[in-house]
Amino acid sequence: MTEIAIGAIVLIMLIVVFMFGRSRQMGGVEADRTARHKEKESWAEESVMSYSEIQKLRQELIKSVEEKLSNEPEQVERLKEIINDWAHLKDKGFRDRRSWVRSPGESEE
Repeated sequence: MTEIAIGAIVLIMLIVVFMFGRSRQMGGVEADRTARHKEKESWAEESVMSYSEIQKLRQELIKSVEEKLSNEPEQVERLKEIINDWAHLKDKGFRDRRSWVRSPGESEE
């Protein structure tokens, strides 16, 4: 009789441990799923601009900076560099986003 009780207690403990481990795994899966969903939403909300749109906006920004800060040439040069870097990154992002369609076999840099 005691053997049956001990066996039942061990069985109950195994079931509890199994259920607890499974629920923790499911929590991890849900966290991963949520993170992937947020990443997809951020990609969907990103503004994708063509090369001509980037260049147009870059010229507008540089012109605006030159007009507003004409008496501070050092600041103008720094802002121009930042604007040019931004334009380069936007253009690279546009090309990288489309490159997988044209050449899916190439590895990333």
